[in-house]
Formats: sequence, structure tokens, C-alpha cells
Amino acid sequence: MKDIQDLAGILVLVIVLQLVLGGILYGFIGVKHFSLQSVSLSVLLMVTASASVATLLYWIVNRYAKERAVRTAMMAMSEDEEKVLREVMSRGEARQDKLWKKLDMSRGKLSALINNLVEKNAITKERYRRTNILKPTEDFSSPAGGPNH
Repeated sequence: MKDIQDLAGILVLVIVLQLVLGGILYGFIGVKHFSLQSVSLSVLLMVTASASVATLLYWIVNRYAKERAVRTAMMAMSEDEEKVLREVMSRGEARQDKLWKKLDMSRGKLSALINNLVEKNAITKERYRRTNILKPTEDFSSPAGGPNH
């Protein structure tokens, strides 16, 4: 929701700037015969092009910032934490009771690593019978935080 509000704010700013710029340009050019229709069409085209560029730039910057945050967070993790996280990310979700066998770790060590990853907001754990279902958080479930990064 915050992303949509940020994008809307940027788009409003771009539209206002384009309206002001359009008015200044029409003033400097000194068009003798212009109609409301031609001015409206020009402004509409300018706003549409600017809004499209602003949206694209916002998307690129937001994605880059998210990728960088994920990479930074993974650099701060131990090798074992990263190993657990990559396994959970590659599966989309994993049962804790099956994960310790797959990773060849003791249950206690895996439990401590999982708790660390939960504290670092990298995964969520949800109780399921006598075990936990582990899922990557939204930041770590996208392609930006995929298992190869």
C-alpha cells in the first residue's frame, strides 16, 4: 500500500511540473492562434509520457533498492543461516522436520538458525502439528531475493 501511495505522489508531482512547464513553454513560444483543444491535447500527451517515464523509473529504483536490501541482509548472515534461507527460498516453503535431514544439521542447531532468521525478518514460521512450516518473507520470496543471488 505504501508503494502505491509513493507512486501516486510521484505521479502527481510529475503532472504538476508538466502543467507548469507546458504553461511556461506556451508563454515563451508566443503562439498566436491556439485553441483550448490543442493546448489540452499537448498537455495530455506531455503528462502521459511523463507519467509513464516516472512509473518506469519508480519501478526500477524500487526493485534495485529491494535487491540491494536483500543482498545486504544476506551478507550479514552466517553461512549456515544463508544455507537454511536458500533452501526455504528455493522450495517456497519447507517443513522444519524434513529440513534438518536435508541440510544434515542437528535439530537444535536448525531451530536456533530458524529463530535467527525469523528475528532478521527473512522467514516466517507457522506451527503445523508437531513441526513448523517455514516460508520466506515477502522481501526474500521475489526474484530479487531468489536462491541464486
